Amino acid sequence: MKKPNEIFGFPTANTTSNVIVARKKYNCPYLSRRCNKISRGIKYPMGVCSAVYNNEYPIICPQRFLENNMVFVDVCNEIFGSTNNILVFSEVKIKNVGSFDFVLVKHKPISNEIEDFCIVELQSDSTTGTGKLVNALKDFMQGNAMQDTYNFGLNTYNTIKLSYIQMLIKGQVMEKWQKNIIWVMQKYVFDNMQNRFVLKNLNYDKNIYTKYFIYDLVAGNNIFNIKLIDRKSSTISNLLTAFNSQPIPNINTFTAVLKRKIQLNLGIRIH
Repeated sequence: MKKPNEIFGFPTANTTSNVIVARKKYNCPYLSRRCNKISRGIKYPMGVCSAVYNNEYPIICPQRFLENNMVFVDVCNEIFGSTNNILVFSEVKIKNVGSFDFVLVKHKPISNEIEDFCIVELQSDSTTGTGKLVNALKDFMQGNAMQDTYNFGLNTYNTIKLSYIQMLIKGQVMEKWQKNIIWVMQKYVFDNMQNRFVLKNLNYDKNIYTKYFIYDLVAGNNIFNIKLIDRKSSTISNLLTAFNSQPIPNINTFTAVLKRKIQLNLGIRIH
């Protein structure tokens, strides 16, 4: 089974009146405004928050983690001990490093003096064949019964590859600054990353600056909620060791692929 699980913040089976009104306005309950995801082929936002994918419920929009500011509360309580005197800033850029999704800043009462801060990065999964998922959204929004399966896929490996590089780049800065960076991920994505890179030594340690807060979607009464289910941590040295230990493909395997392409005349001649 492959189809949308949540559309504009609510399970597709939820047809209560307030949800219907919110969907007609293309409202995102996590942003408290109109959904800002766009896709070719539709004139309204791409409002699929999570999908049903076989036995998983992958979150495919990072905004989905913003439910009730739960992630920020979890991070504040763990890193700062409370939510008192905390401000949240989004999309904070730093030269030669990139943009941080969110920076949580603890300041002194009635003052702009900073006591501490930490970084929060949201990492959802992405899809392939997304046009098929758009077709499912169109069916739903037009009031048609959705099929059990639409032929889209998950691009989890690409998601992990891109985020892993960011973990190294941003993580080394945080280690140098001795500040925390928290990567918010869904369990199956984190497990996939751990297995692909054969990551070890991930036991949670408050004194290690790169931290992983691992969430999952839990079904409730006509709604899904995110829930913190685990925490892990890793030094940048540990991440680099795993990265540098990846198996190198045999060159003969690659040249065999090239030979087949030559035989099939698939190349472009340079004149």
